[in-house]
Amino acid sequence: MGKILLITPPFLQPNAPYPATAYLKSYLERKGHEAVQCDLSVELLGEIFSRRFLDRIFYMYGHTSVVGDSENWDEEAHRRSNTDRIYALRREYLNTIDSVMAFLRGEDPTFAHTVCRGDALPQAGRFDAMASPEEEFGWLGTQDCAKYICTLYLQDISDFIRATVTEHFEIVKYAEQIAVSLPEFSALEMELRKPMNIIEKRMTELLDAHISTVRPQFVSFTVPFPGNLLPTLRCGQYIKERYPDIKIVMGGGYPTTELRNMTDKSIFGYVDYIILDDGETTLDTIVSGTGDGGALTASSEGYRADRISHRERGCPDFSGLPFGRYFSLCEVTNPMHRLWSDGRWNKMMIAHGCYWAKCAFCDTTLDYIKCYDGVSATEFVDWMQTVAAQTGSTGFHFVDEAAPPRLLRDISLELLRRGLKYTWWTNIRFEKAFTGDLCSLMAAAGCIAVSGGLEVASDRLLGMIGKGITVEQATIAMRNFYYAGIMVHAYLMYGLPTETLQESIDALEVVRQMFRAELIGSAFWHRYAMTLHSPSGQNPEAFGVKRKGHMPNPFANNEIFFSDNRGYNINMVGEALRTSLANYMVGCGIDRPVHKWFDGKVPPTTVEDSLITDHLIKPDASRIFDEKARLVWIGCSLERDEEGIVIRSLSEDRRIKMKECDADFMIRISRLCGDLSQEVTFAEVRKIYGEYSEEPFAILYHSKKWDQLREYGLLQI
Repeated sequence: MGKILLITPPFLQPNAPYPATAYLKSYLERKGHEAVQCDLSVELLGEIFSRRFLDRIFYMYGHTSVVGDSENWDEEAHRRSNTDRIYALRREYLNTIDSVMAFLRGEDPTFAHTVCRGDALPQAGRFDAMASPEEEFGWLGTQDCAKYICTLYLQDISDFIRATVTEHFEIVKYAEQIAVSLPEFSALEMELRKPMNIIEKRMTELLDAHISTVRPQFVSFTVPFPGNLLPTLRCGQYIKERYPDIKIVMGGGYPTTELRNMTDKSIFGYVDYIILDDGETTLDTIVSGTGDGGALTASSEGYRADRISHRERGCPDFSGLPFGRYFSLCEVTNPMHRLWSDGRWNKMMIAHGCYWAKCAFCDTTLDYIKCYDGVSATEFVDWMQTVAAQTGSTGFHFVDEAAPPRLLRDISLELLRRGLKYTWWTNIRFEKAFTGDLCSLMAAAGCIAVSGGLEVASDRLLGMIGKGITVEQATIAMRNFYYAGIMVHAYLMYGLPTETLQESIDALEVVRQMFRAELIGSAFWHRYAMTLHSPSGQNPEAFGVKRKGHMPNPFANNEIFFSDNRGYNINMVGEALRTSLANYMVGCGIDRPVHKWFDGKVPPTTVEDSLITDHLIKPDASRIFDEKARLVWIGCSLERDEEGIVIRSLSEDRRIKMKECDADFMIRISRLCGDLSQEVTFAEVRKIYGEYSEEPFAILYHSKKWDQLREYGLLQI
């Protein structure tokens, strides 16, 4: 059996491990291989943002003449002014960088008080638009305020690096502009022929240290995004030169979506195998030395791979990763946006693929979407406990395409049954299954936030793209999450085929009303992109547009460019949507007519001002009697007193007057339904009620007393 080094390449979010290597390590070790994983991303960022490395960068700048672009004097002058300011304050940066990083890693929380004083850290261009800390955070958010200031500080340093070392550098991506929509490999190869800069050299030094320690026969890189491609190929280039006997494997989201139709084989000068889709079985075959497992190689004619179940994939193994080096960022003050970059979340998949898999804009022809498969809630919570023990963190981010409501229900019940106090958030569809009681159950089990696709906020367009929801349905689901105390982030989309200017304006009005009703805490507008592996990309004419060009590119193929008779300026629309949303998320402009956000004369909205509020008053499905529904009690204990029952919640005692028979019935039912290991249906509950009263159960079910008990944990799911 071979030994393999699994690498997360630079540059990814630094607050938590990317889970790909953890899943692969777990599977390969169960197959008898020796697999070691490392996170080159967080290691390199830790090196870059250190006193020693910054000292070298400042020294190099002080001894180098930087020549600007004469065609952009104003922009260049501003850049040089900012760069010169940072350089002039280099002593202050060198004296503070290690303290900032220790704070962001959670090693020195008391440093927050110094940072929030306002004059502890040097400030350059990123601070220009920052409001006063008191205005942004008040006086209670010291840790949050300090993270925000420290993030701006790191972004200033990043601007300096971009201006003096390489234009490719950003904290969470590198040379993305080269790898995005890259038809030919030659543009990337031109970059690879250049001498390594100081960042790339340090990256390969860290890589070399791992190779020298592990001594693997195989090195595998996961490349989830375009911004990870150049660093991976730089590493491959280094390994080819220094360790020619090591075989190099590349997989992940980028090759899976971009390189399926690749005919230009130049990339195989830097890697030996490219794996598409899930990599477990293919890697197993490669490391076993029994073949290429169906991977793409310099000589292969096509690609094939064996699928495995989610149970066979198993629990990810995060052991061996440098947990002390991960650090949080706070790029925006919006609490929902921050979840992506703040906190050490354990990233896991509840299920593989998407249980819906019908959206016209999604890659439904690829395995990562179309091959849906899950495990039982009991098994998944076992995995959660294993991962929490590995990482020391009880926070989880379920990275599913769309987490299945039924599994979320069962996982929530299992977490509560075991008494586990975990915190988690996930992606969902705004569908009718998310009743008020299910959302309350999820909140009780630790769910703090969900993100989901509202997309075009138009019933016509939602129908066209096969989203399977309506604006009304989404509104009710958002209401239920909001009432349960779960934050909601909405993904939004504009520029769809056949979308009219009026529909864009009306979609913004729907979003405005949702913000006014406080249903969503944050959102983001994406411009629609037609992709090769989506139903719309497979048959553009069916969606009212024509594809531009028909020949595949020799290297990357994903986005499909199309023409339609739009009749309006899509860039103008995008700017209006982004500007209005930026205001809505900080509570500004909520009452401004939406057409006024657009540059130029556009028609007013045709959406009724009461559309969303009218939806909000519609009944919740969990208040409709259903004999097959399950009744659970997740509240504290109920006790009898002379007038009825006493509910002892965590914060108060509540007395509810009841007839003696009803009180005795509710005590029994709370104990029966409080045992979450057994399922009790309403049909059974109604039958039990007959032992206590001759009245119809419906009288108690529709009473105010029942609603009061629901507030304290009596749920219908």
